[in-house]
Amino acid sequence: MKKIITAIFCFIYFFGNIKAQDQNCDAAALMNIKGSWKKENDANMRPDKNQSQINSRIDAVAKLFQIAYPEPKGLVAEWYRTMEGKPLVNNGPVTYQLNSLYLAWYCNRNLHKAMLGDETGTWSFVWMNSFGWLITDQYDKALVKVQGLQAWWLAKKIGEWKGLSLYEPTGSPKKGKVVLITRNNQLPYKPVTRLQFLQAMKEKIEADKNTQLDFQKKRTVRSDAEEEIAKQQGLEGALKYAPPNRVEQRKADYLKHYKTAQQRKDDDILQTENYYNGMLRPLAEELSKESDTELQQPAIVDNSSVIFKGFTTDEKGGRMMVVINPEYFKLNLPRYVPQFIVMYWGWDMNAPCQDFKKQLEENFPVDQLKAMIDK
Repeated sequence: MKKIITAIFCFIYFFGNIKAQDQNCDAAALMNIKGSWKKENDANMRPDKNQSQINSRIDAVAKLFQIAYPEPKGLVAEWYRTMEGKPLVNNGPVTYQLNSLYLAWYCNRNLHKAMLGDETGTWSFVWMNSFGWLITDQYDKALVKVQGLQAWWLAKKIGEWKGLSLYEPTGSPKKGKVVLITRNNQLPYKPVTRLQFLQAMKEKIEADKNTQLDFQKKRTVRSDAEEEIAKQQGLEGALKYAPPNRVEQRKADYLKHYKTAQQRKDDDILQTENYYNGMLRPLAEELSKESDTELQQPAIVDNSSVIFKGFTTDEKGGRMMVVINPEYFKLNLPRYVPQFIVMYWGWDMNAPCQDFKKQLEENFPVDQLKAMIDK
């Protein structure tokens, strides 16, 4: 009995101690861990004769994040420089960026202590002269060209932040935001008009239709003799296990539904025509009902559907189709000068990362970022 009582006491003490330790490692405890800012090694930096100018601008952006979030709580904030991507226009400004990540402390329930995470979904990026996550080849590249120019879908507009249009990047829905900063509210992209959109979609669908029809029409079919052999072989297979009283009915059903290779080919061609005609029809209807003024409005579409269902608005979740605007870029400026800036921030749901998000959105000195344009 004495041993049993001792064992029970040890059990209660052990698990009670674990519970006490876990209680000492909660969100409040994590937020009391003093964090820091840390410069990491740069990545993918290309040789450039203006490297010092580029570095100084990235470093200036890093200081803005430290102004907005000077005392990390429950986080270690790291940043580094990157130079990726090609200029958007010939002889245009060089692309480069600031990368900033935020590693959060968490409660390890197995070891019963707080530990620093080695992965995170909480990041900030600032791209100079690049669309970054506002417009990406991976998620936002349209399947059409507009007057010979590649088109993209602008990220979905979700509101405003500090006087700037706020977007939700396609690659980070519900857990990321992005803004575009330009000179004098000019844009480095041009909205595709409704007329241009309808024409471009019509050309693309007709080209796809012709390709598929050409493929279908070039398919070879069996000769009449080969067809007859195939028909008889199929009939024999259909009757092979038929009960004697079902042979005639089975034969009649087989012959009724039998289609030759040529008939199946004709059916496929008809289905292909109907499919693409069904995609073309709403485009033609929209083109006929819109006024000239309406057709010059930006094309904002719910692009989640393959079939066009009419134009919509930002407020209803639509996305604008755009092309690059080469006229925006000043080619007489030094190539290292930021001519437009895209800023992104994304977050995890833990307490330290949510605190970072809150402070960044409240305190980031976006006017100082704007002041870097063309300088």
